[in-house]
Order: sequence, then C-alpha cells, then structure tokens
Amino acid sequence: MKTSTQFLALSCLALGASLMACTAPQVGSGDQQLVTQVTPPLDLDAKAYDMAMSLELPPVEPMEYEGMYNVFKLSEQIVSGSEPIGEAAFSVLQDMGIRTIISVDGKVPDAELAARYGMRYVHIPIQYSDISKDEMLRLAKTYRELDGPFYVHCFHGRHRGPAGAEVGRLVLDGIQRAEAIAEMRQYCGTSKKYEGLYRIVAAGDMPTAEETAAFEYDFAEKEEVDGVVGSMVILARAFDNNEVLRDSGWLPDPMHPDLDPLNEALQLLQGFQAGEHLSEVRTSADDFRSWWSEGLEESKALVDSVKQIAAGNLDAVALADRSFLAIETSCLDCHGEYRND
Repeated sequence: MKTSTQFLALSCLALGASLMACTAPQVGSGDQQLVTQVTPPLDLDAKAYDMAMSLELPPVEPMEYEGMYNVFKLSEQIVSGSEPIGEAAFSVLQDMGIRTIISVDGKVPDAELAARYGMRYVHIPIQYSDISKDEMLRLAKTYRELDGPFYVHCFHGRHRGPAGAEVGRLVLDGIQRAEAIAEMRQYCGTSKKYEGLYRIVAAGDMPTAEETAAFEYDFAEKEEVDGVVGSMVILARAFDNNEVLRDSGWLPDPMHPDLDPLNEALQLLQGFQAGEHLSEVRTSADDFRSWWSEGLEESKALVDSVKQIAAGNLDAVALADRSFLAIETSCLDCHGEYRND
C-alpha cells in the first residue's frame, strides 16, 4: 500500500511533468497560448522499430466506419486513420469534433466535401522513407496554428499517416518519443519496412515554436503530385481494387458494386503507362526500369484476360491471376529496393 508520502511524491512528479509540458507563450500567436515542449530525441542504439516495443501499451482495437478504417483516437487532439471516403466518413469526423484534416498522402484530398461538414483540409504529402525538414515545418505549423482536433491520414492509415500523427502528439501533447513510436507500431501497425518514419519520430529534429512562427506557409488544401510519385498514387488505389476483384474471380462483386473489373484493370495499366515516358523512369537504374516494364506488360495481359472473362471465357481467370501475381511481385521487389529506405 502506498503511503501518504508516496502519493505526495507521485503528485509532485505529475505536476512537474505538466509544468514541463508548457513553457513560453506561442510566438506569433497573439493569444498567449502556451507552447508544448517537445521531448528530447531518443538515443538510437538499435533500430527504432525494435525500440517501439520498449514501452508496452495497453491493447486497443482500431475503430471501423463506413468509408474509413484503422482509426485510432490517440489523444483528445489527434486521431489517426485511413483516407475518409464518402459522406458517411466525413459525417463521422464531424461527430468526433474534428476541425482540421491533414492528409500526408499523394492523392489530392476532397477539400470541398470536408468543407461541407465544417472541416478544412491541409495537404502535406510525405514519403515512406522520411519526413523532410520542409514537410516537418508544415506539419508543426499546422498543429500549432490551426484549430484541432486533427484527423491525420494517408491511404490506409498504417504508415505515413501515423508518422504524421505522431508529430502532432509530440508538438501538441508533449508525449515521450518512446510512446510515439510505440503507438505507431502497437496501435497503427506501421511496418518495420519503414524504419525511416520510425527514426524521424524517435530521434528527428522537431521545429521550435519560433521556427514555425517564422515559417511562411498558407496551409494549402491541395498539393499537386506529379512524376513517379503521382503515378504511384494511381497505381496504389488501382492495385487495391484489383486485389478485391481477384478474390471475386475478376467478376463484378455485389459487395463492391462500384468496382468494374475491366475499368479497374485499365486503371492499373494507365498508371504504368503514365510513368513509362517519365524521365525519372527512363533514366533510372536498370532494375527499376525492368520492374516497371514488367508491371506494364503484365497489366496489358491482365486487361486482355479480364476482357475474355467478361465475354464468358472463365478459363482466363487463371491467366488473370498469374498476371496480377507477377505485378504484385515486381511491385514488392521494387518497393523493397527503392521505397522502404
């Protein structure tokens, strides 16, 4: 049993932690809002992903909604999850009290729909490998100067979105770095392949309040992404939709009436075609060009097979499956070499 002295000591520690979290008035804010002190970086003597188990969190299941999944309320100010799609998802966010939505995905977000539900979008695309200094300044300034609570998402809400959300946990909530990376791994399911995202949250430099106040940024609701990254936005969504249709034998799936097999196969092909003539692809390493070419050729074969299936030739299902598996394999090989570091 704890003595009164022990309880007093614990209370003093808690009070001290609270006082440590707040320091000077926010620079440039004009309302004397207190600024949360970002906790010091971890000393990384191992992979940050491995260190994400040094603090064991209580188990929490993700929340699932129509048009939105892998949703975690990390704090009163920060919610992480997948891209919200459709009226129902934005209605849920409105009910949560979300004021600002941050997308770190490459796809241009539906800012108009968000506005109809009383929320604003800020679009800050980041990579799987790291968060650049400029991107970090944009994120920190958004958290410090716009209205929360914030909903932060990428495509699936597993990798880039949680990293962006944890910047908010550090900047607004003042949590320990160990807790931030623990939430990425134990709650959101951020893959060990993205060590760069873990490292930037665990040990990266976080902008000071003075730096974000001096940084000029208009909180853009959309950032056009082109080049290979733009093609990847198309490919990622088309790949996921084709994966659903593969499970239905490349025939229309009553559970997903909005997905047309031929249209989705063509979307995949067009994604590869969009990148085929880019200088980034033409001048890339031999293995990258080889994987891209294989994806292009196999997506052409997939379109042909899906056309045969639609015409009643169910023997073509095996051909479609083979082509899709080849696309999946080449994408995984390419990501392992170029996206995950």
